[in-house]
Amino acid sequence: MLDTGSLTERLQSHCRDLQVQVLGQRQAEISLEEITQLSHKTQQMNQADWQVREVILWGDKQPWVFARSLIPQALCSAELANLGNQPLGKLIFNDPRFSRLPFEISHISASETVTQALHLKGTQALWGRRSIFKFQDLAMSVAEIFLPQSPAYANVAEMD
Repeated sequence: MLDTGSLTERLQSHCRDLQVQVLGQRQAEISLEEITQLSHKTQQMNQADWQVREVILWGDKQPWVFARSLIPQALCSAELANLGNQPLGKLIFNDPRFSRLPFEISHISASETVTQALHLKGTQALWGRRSIFKFQDLAMSVAEIFLPQSPAYANVAEMD
């Protein structure tokens, strides 16, 4: 979870087939907390300037990671145009112009809201992480929630 390299590449090393299911990418409202995380003096916070991209990363037909990215429209129109079902990480980790700031880690309690939002059946608490990527004077947020079948939990039983 704290590995600063590409999550996409890390997941690919644990499976034969990694797929990206795009749940949506559109202009959408972002929360006040997200605005606070992203704001800095050179970047405005108009809704029309942002795309929210939500995907599920599937490893060997198992849902492993839910990811929500807040991407400046300027990047969607230029550097990340025609992203489609390509993993975002594959592009930003192979481009030295992107730099990552430190992670925020969160432990997400199993609640009905979380379970329903992620279409989960169990009641397992989940781990997530979020970081900001800088590109010139732009910032974007990438948040990832590790789903119950993710390899991130492979050694959890051994630690109990």
